[in-house]
Amino acid sequence: CSEKPFCYLIILLKMGYILYTDKELAYLLTKNDEDAFRELYLRYRDKLWHFCYSFLKSEDDASDIIQEVFMRIWELRNFIDPERSLSSFIHTMAKNRILNFFRDMDIEKQARQALSKKSAIETETAESELIMSEYQQILTDAIEQLPPKRKQIFNMSRIDQLSHKEIAARLNISVNTVQEHISESLRFIKKHFLKNTDITLGMLLFMMDRLIN
Repeated sequence: CSEKPFCYLIILLKMGYILYTDKELAYLLTKNDEDAFRELYLRYRDKLWHFCYSFLKSEDDASDIIQEVFMRIWELRNFIDPERSLSSFIHTMAKNRILNFFRDMDIEKQARQALSKKSAIETETAESELIMSEYQQILTDAIEQLPPKRKQIFNMSRIDQLSHKEIAARLNISVNTVQEHISESLRFIKKHFLKNTDITLGMLLFMMDRLIN
């Protein structure tokens, strides 16, 4: 580096992320700070991997879930509440995906028995299913109000389960453009939910993770 003082400053700034608390990282994440996201990933990657592996007993499956969790965190970055426990939020997302993994293998009973050792899993009631149905309708209404191109990209991601790269290739646009459309869609959906329900921000994150996934 030709300008050594400047390079040293950059290095110190990047090292500074190690010293940030989870709350500070969460705040920076809501501001689209990629270095904060990178530090969050490094901070929780190994712990989360061991947590997932303790249930899945598969290195590849544990790694896949970690990738899904952190991709989802980046997509929901603008909705994260810095006042809430980031560790609990991350582990809850991992638990949901572990349950989905076992459910897909038709061994949900074994999954619930395993996870109950670490946390109690509430049984869904008819009332909660009704609430979920109402929230699903609100989500559908919000998606219908998106601009045509944005709605198309959002549905390709959430309904067709295409990756950002696959969507970009099909529509002949950049991956960054796809990510921006999805981020703007999620931002609009958040506003729509808060406007049409009395749901709290923390519950909104949980509901969106279930409804949109």
